Amino acid sequence: MFSKALKKLARLGLIVLVVSVLLAVGALLFIKYYPGFGDVPSEESRKIFAKKTSLYEKRQFKNETYYKMMTGTQSEPNSMRIPKNKLPIQKIVAVEQAGPGELKIIWLGHSSILLQMGSRNILIDPIMSNRCSPVGFAGPKRFADPPLATENMPPIDVLFISHDHYDHLDYQTIKNIDSKVKDYIVPLGVDAVLRGWGVSTSKIHTMYWWENIELDGVRYTLTPAKHFSGRDPFNMNSTLWGGIYIEDQAHKVYYTGDTGYYEIFSEIYRRFGKTDVMLADSAQYDMGWAETHMFPEQAVQAAADAHAEWLIPVHWGVFSISNHAWNEPPRRVAEAARDQRINLATPRIGQIVDYRNIGLFNELWWEKWE
Repeated sequence: MFSKALKKLARLGLIVLVVSVLLAVGALLFIKYYPGFGDVPSEESRKIFAKKTSLYEKRQFKNETYYKMMTGTQSEPNSMRIPKNKLPIQKIVAVEQAGPGELKIIWLGHSSILLQMGSRNILIDPIMSNRCSPVGFAGPKRFADPPLATENMPPIDVLFISHDHYDHLDYQTIKNIDSKVKDYIVPLGVDAVLRGWGVSTSKIHTMYWWENIELDGVRYTLTPAKHFSGRDPFNMNSTLWGGIYIEDQAHKVYYTGDTGYYEIFSEIYRRFGKTDVMLADSAQYDMGWAETHMFPEQAVQAAADAHAEWLIPVHWGVFSISNHAWNEPPRRVAEAARDQRINLATPRIGQIVDYRNIGLFNELWWEKWE
């Protein structure tokens, strides 16, 4: 009797083991071949990374300053993480071309931004899908509709991707708009993802921190940031992350990308002088990962460090990826900006901000959606 029980237990253990192995293999194959995850840098690319910087070793990029991903116990989920109703947006039917010397900023929600610098259209971290996820049936869901439909997207001169996280680099969005994009600018390694999705290599410009390129009279410089990358748990930090500094003859715009607060913002001022508009990571923060994103007060201090004429807080308003209330970031940014006398613009999603009138976009509109 005891022997039979042992045999049954052994068979059961074998079945559990086989099922576990099959599930693990299935998960690995899914990650490897499902297009939403994207490709990873080749061995040849890794050798190039290692020659370019000492901050790349063992197939991973490192931050230029001390960084710890998990810094403590994360906060409890706030009951207002997601608003009860979808947020108000300004629908855009058509995007008119800006005139010579003009600067227009259209915040499309979260960190998606359409800049118009003269006749050039510059798109940053676009995500137009319903979820920021490798799959369409799971992951953080939008609570604000995209203000600009794919068919209404104007021709894009440059599309910048700050890093490979799903709320910044989206498979379906890239597939839908690639035909409208003339050039891509991406940090090292992100090109592998784009090429795997069918984007032509001839359109992709890869850069390391502080490298720059001039396209059609606009200079783009990849700026350092304190963050991390990874689209699956097996390839963490295999690609680089960063922000972008954009200059033409008339204006300077700085997008921080996802980053924790550190001395980079003072360095931005030392290298570039005053900035007209700073688009700063201001949300999805938590004490559990305090060095990964800026808290609102830090974003305001970063604008002061960079000597930015105007601050527009981004990385909020569409997805909840942290535990704070959806409207906490702009409220805290507005309070800190007032205390530090930093010029703050808070456009609604989809509003077209003409830099000549940027001071008019100071509505605390989120208060109406408490």
